[in-house]
Amino acid sequence: MSLPVMRRVWKDGFLVRPPEIEPPRDSTPRDRFLTKPEARRLLEACETAHVRTFMALAIYTGARKGSILALTWERVHWQTGMIDFQEPNKPLTSKRRAVVPMTQALRGELESARELADGPYVVHWHGKAIPTGLRWSFAKACERAGLTWKPTPHHLKHSVASWFAMDRVPIDQAADWLATDPTTLRRVYRKFDPSYLKSIADGFKL
Repeated sequence: MSLPVMRRVWKDGFLVRPPEIEPPRDSTPRDRFLTKPEARRLLEACETAHVRTFMALAIYTGARKGSILALTWERVHWQTGMIDFQEPNKPLTSKRRAVVPMTQALRGELESARELADGPYVVHWHGKAIPTGLRWSFAKACERAGLTWKPTPHHLKHSVASWFAMDRVPIDQAADWLATDPTTLRRVYRKFDPSYLKSIADGFKL
């Protein structure tokens, strides 16, 4: 029973005192992430163009699934090489959407996708948007890639953050790229960047 319903039950006199529900505790950070070889296998395992385009955008930008599925071609700026995931006229929320540069590999993927474009959306099915996601197609691609575990689209974003940490990309730059609060990224960097606090240890003397 939800909290609003229980409060209504209390107000109607069916409970002696108002309900006290402990809020859920913060979950532990997701430890599992794709290695770069796994990500390459996953990309190559995509059998249909729209799934491959989605996978390429997720792997090379770390964008959220909703941002990728809402991306339109008018926000892919070929001349500047930038991709703007922020939807026009959509209010900004705590889940920011980034403006990121295309990698060379991603540009090639998008050029191929553009040749097959049938409508305004970068990732589409017969010209129409895919609002409900690609759960089945994503799972099948993971199977074909021979992954020994079952990642979700969110694991791709976490994987990019982990790669940035291991590659020692500065936190502020990684936060801007991933449209993620730096505080959140620090939890990732503590685990995956062995040099994150090493400068303190090197200078710590008695």
